[in-house]
Amino acid sequence: MKCQVPLLRRLGLLIIALALSSAHVAAERLHLIIPAGPGGGLDATARALGNAVVTMDQQAKVSYENRSGGGGGKAMAYFVSNADTLKNTLLVNSAPLIVRSLQGLFPHSYRDLTPIAGLIADPGVIAVRKDSKFQSWRDIAAALKGGKDRVFIAGGSVKGSLDHITLSLLAQAEGIDPRRLRYLAYDGGAKAQLALLSGEVDVMVSGLGETLAAHRAGTVRILGVTNDRDDMDGMTSFVDQGLDVVFYNWRGIFAPLSTSAERREELKALMNTVTNTAAWQEQLARYGWQPMFLSGDDFTAYLAEQEILLTGVMTGLGLIRP
Repeated sequence: MKCQVPLLRRLGLLIIALALSSAHVAAERLHLIIPAGPGGGLDATARALGNAVVTMDQQAKVSYENRSGGGGGKAMAYFVSNADTLKNTLLVNSAPLIVRSLQGLFPHSYRDLTPIAGLIADPGVIAVRKDSKFQSWRDIAAALKGGKDRVFIAGGSVKGSLDHITLSLLAQAEGIDPRRLRYLAYDGGAKAQLALLSGEVDVMVSGLGETLAAHRAGTVRILGVTNDRDDMDGMTSFVDQGLDVVFYNWRGIFAPLSTSAERREELKALMNTVTNTAAWQEQLARYGWQPMFLSGDDFTAYLAEQEILLTGVMTGLGLIRP
């Protein structure tokens, strides 16, 4: 028995040391760069992550910087060109990173970054005002096919972006030429929703995370979601409505390309820890996000697969040349 006490004491000290080591990254100030304005999906993801980090470690400090413009290109250019000076700075990004790179809207791609972790998958939605005459997606499709009514559709990003691609996929599934749609691009999901509520547009295509609160409050009605889940909070997927359209916008975290292998492992461990906390799970439920944790090389492989998938989709829609 005497020899077990020092052993147990040493084990206890080792456990404490490991815990302190894993918390070290969280305790440092993290600066999150968001390539979009306040109120959108990227902004919500960054702040949800930051809140979870602080909840997990009360000593942690997280700051945020919204760098909008150029369809995310300004933030990418800043992050890439200043890679060697950005200490404890991470970039939140999403599927438009690949989309706009394929379109040639900016010269950078995910290969100019160090992928740390994929965090969530956010499906797209079609929504209308609570008093809209449209009671279902089929009503909207019928109006679009008929051509008698002018139906204006708002999206929170430019043509060729995820919102526009989501709408185009739904139109194609209905046999409608996406080029005939009156798609109006707004700077972020929040502005698109304001346009819907003010009557400036008739329909909105957006992410579930950006729209769920308004749906729950009863100010808008979500008529369909581009996922294939059953726990839908009273909403229905387009699959359940007979349309084979399943489409997600991933969101994840990136470090500068110059990040060391050791630092990359620290950040991967932090993201793994944070995404397993109750605080993060609460954020997933709040926004209706689907968990999609992919770490390091797995995330990089996923990005390569997404690039191939989006190349095919966008070529088929005529958004990029083959």
